[in-house]
Amino acid sequence: MIRLFHSVFRQNSYFIISFTLGVCLSIYMAPLFVQNNCTNFNTKIENDNARKTVQVNDAYEPKINLAAKPKIAMKAGHGIIRPRFHKAELGIRNKLFLGVLTSPESISSLAVALNKTASKFVSKIMFFIDAPSAQRLNVSLLKLPGIVGFTDTRQTLKPFHLIKYVSDNFLEDYDFFFIIKDTSYIQAQKLSDYAKKISIIYDIHVGRTMQTIDESEKICSLDSGILLSNSVVKKMQRSLEWCVKNAVTKDDNVNFGRCVFHASQVPCSDSAQGTKFQTFVVRKGQLNSLIPSVTADNQRFDNSIIIGPLSKAEHYYTIHFYFSMKTTTKLNIAIEDLRKSVVKLSKSQTAESRRWPVASQPPAVPLSHFDVVRWDHFTLTHKYLNNDFTNLVPLSGADKEDIQRIISAAITHVEEKYESALKFHRFINGYQKFDPSRGMDYIIDLEFRETTSGKTIHKRFELFKSLGKVEMVPVPYVTENVRVHVVIPVQSADSERIMTFLKQYSINAMEKKDLQFLMLVFIYNSHESSKGDNDIFKEVKNKALSLSNKFEKLGNLIKWHSIKLPGNGSDFAVLTESLLDFAVMDSVLKKFSPESLVLVGRPNMEVRLDYFNRVRMNTVLDFQVFSPIPFTEYHPDIIYNENRPQPPELDINKNYGHYDSTNFKHISFYTADYLKARKKIEDVIPLVKYDKDIWKLTPKSQLAEDSPYHLYTRNGIYNMFVKNSKAHILRAVEPSLRLRHSLETCVYCRSQVEFNDYCTRMQAFNLATRSQLGRLILDHQAHVAYPRSEF
Repeated sequence: MIRLFHSVFRQNSYFIISFTLGVCLSIYMAPLFVQNNCTNFNTKIENDNARKTVQVNDAYEPKINLAAKPKIAMKAGHGIIRPRFHKAELGIRNKLFLGVLTSPESISSLAVALNKTASKFVSKIMFFIDAPSAQRLNVSLLKLPGIVGFTDTRQTLKPFHLIKYVSDNFLEDYDFFFIIKDTSYIQAQKLSDYAKKISIIYDIHVGRTMQTIDESEKICSLDSGILLSNSVVKKMQRSLEWCVKNAVTKDDNVNFGRCVFHASQVPCSDSAQGTKFQTFVVRKGQLNSLIPSVTADNQRFDNSIIIGPLSKAEHYYTIHFYFSMKTTTKLNIAIEDLRKSVVKLSKSQTAESRRWPVASQPPAVPLSHFDVVRWDHFTLTHKYLNNDFTNLVPLSGADKEDIQRIISAAITHVEEKYESALKFHRFINGYQKFDPSRGMDYIIDLEFRETTSGKTIHKRFELFKSLGKVEMVPVPYVTENVRVHVVIPVQSADSERIMTFLKQYSINAMEKKDLQFLMLVFIYNSHESSKGDNDIFKEVKNKALSLSNKFEKLGNLIKWHSIKLPGNGSDFAVLTESLLDFAVMDSVLKKFSPESLVLVGRPNMEVRLDYFNRVRMNTVLDFQVFSPIPFTEYHPDIIYNENRPQPPELDINKNYGHYDSTNFKHISFYTADYLKARKKIEDVIPLVKYDKDIWKLTPKSQLAEDSPYHLYTRNGIYNMFVKNSKAHILRAVEPSLRLRHSLETCVYCRSQVEFNDYCTRMQAFNLATRSQLGRLILDHQAHVAYPRSEF
């Protein structure tokens, strides 16, 4: 091996020696080369900079600013999200949360009794129990408002679990938290009133103090309840870990009291801000005869908020009955005193001197911003913004008479009070508000002038017009087993609509075996064919015939009746749709018995069984006629687009339509009631026995504006019942009556200008909402492409 090494070294000795020297020199000389190169580079930079200072500065030469770099990227700011209600924006919380600690042995008896006697008077009540016990007892059957189960079954830690749950879920919703075991009765109304008297800016730790081994400790009893403010619960939330570690005793009252004091440094007190927290401790001997045993100490018992401990649910109900009777007695005494004062006031004043209604109903307090009753502004001639669809309407009729009477009463009052010192000068403005539970309230501003100096004085008056006496109207008994005879007039322009109606009718009414009979009334113009293959309603008749044959065994039939307008069409161009309805009903009702329930419909209505049931219940023979207000769709070319397609069924949505109070075309009545009212107007609107009698409906000469004929050119059948029938007219919105938009709103319009204006207003009323029309105008002005249509 040594010989081999010597031979290799001799052969490569020059290479090995030169390689070793090269490595050693490179290690030694490397720092020197680095230093020289840096020096030369710095010198080169300085020389370049010197040459640049001599040259003219270039304005486009890029410059790098390294000051205060790098900067941290700023996050994009979020938009301000405004709360929906002032309550959320101002941080207004509910007043009281009631948390009840219960057990498996008492939840079905004591907890249920406590809930029944206290839940109506507090903002929120919840019950806390062990989770295994809750599952075993199936507490969902107890119908308690809220039950929370804890997996930790240690009784000493249950109050801390309650605080943890409350602080995680309800801390921002309530001002005060009352924690109690289910062994005590709570006068919840007094507890709620007690919490309302306390300011929320202070830390509150209130209850019945109990004696402990350490007399310096002031501990509240959980049996009698502990009232904690929101600020104290927040501090306890941060100290829960300490509270759990230091829960060393078996008494949960002591553990919880020490936790509250450690977190807030507020000891237990039996009063808050000068208001004492009253409790009544029931001794064991009093349980069987609770109320009689405290008659000697009735004052302290009556003023107590918490009464306990109790061992039976019957004790809760006995005490609750006792306090309910005392409250009822106080209310009866107050009502009797008020009655006597009203009688005394009525006797002391004459009808002329009495300026304010005696014992009038106070104004209704709105429960939310949706229930606020608005004030409508008015002048002597007009009313402003009295509904969502009009800006200005003239005063007329009873409204105008009421306002004139109100102003006259205010002027008379001032002139009597100040005699000749003040004289009425002018009316400034006024406001009126109708409260359904009270009547009409007025606020008016009048200007008076002093007779001596000529100085003007403004005075504001509040006036009130109470509702009349409310009467209960007995209504005859009706059932939902009455067959509804649906009569629908169909014109040539309605062919497509009536086909859609028949499809819905077969699915929603005929297949479900509902009691309906459908009568289609086809109205032909004089030039339109009504026979053979040229019949314009041939397809509709075939569809009706097939459906009638299909469901004949179920008793649901579809029949039709044809009416042809007589020869000269120009004579009938002045017919309104309301007058034509008389011709339809006169011809069709001959086929029905007097006891038949008739519903007048239109081809653009959607079929819903709820609507037919409402018709049965609201239409009463010899007593009541039903005229529903339909939900009518707006113009589809305006309200629908690519992002909002037209739905297959019309939904109740303010963007899709509205309740059209000007629509009187849908009405239900009994045949006998129609015939009685129709006979009374026969001299104004002649009966139509045959098709050729329709010409009698046209006016033969120019009629005066106050002619009875004009009354029936609009809303004909409805106005006939209003003016000539003893039956009540029930007029109400009907969510189940939904109408698709009809482009032929006024097919038959009179040639007179005033009726054309009426038709135009009807069409405009059903176009779209104000915002949708405004957007349409803005798009048109901005030359934005929009679907064109004939409005």
